[in-house]
Amino acid sequence: MQTGKPLTREAEEQLLMIIQRMRANLLGFPHLCIKTLCRRADKCLADPDMCMARFAPLVSEDVRSGVDALVMGKFDGLSYDEVRESAPSEVRAYEEWLRKIQESQRDSRFFAQQKSRRAPPALSASQDF
Repeated sequence: MQTGKPLTREAEEQLLMIIQRMRANLLGFPHLCIKTLCRRADKCLADPDMCMARFAPLVSEDVRSGVDALVMGKFDGLSYDEVRESAPSEVRAYEEWLRKIQESQRDSRFFAQQKSRRAPPALSASQDF
């Protein structure tokens, strides 16, 4: 609902944080984040500016444009298909990026399971050196 009033500085900062968090989540950055909380929740729960600054340069311009189109489409009330129709190559690049992130998540879970199975037994006090 548009009131016609300009946003306060605080409201503008909150809106920018929401947009950055949406972008970080869409790009799959929580999977790459150094914050365990974000990785476990699989969504940005920390400072999205940190992840955007760190990881966005690793993402192609087409992928970032696709994400921006999806975010702006969400604010405009467009469906995913409508955004995909208006920016087909960018959204296709985003979908390819997302596929790679999902593969990485699957691989990470597999290796984490393998690593936990091979963990040595804990030392008891009598076995201490």
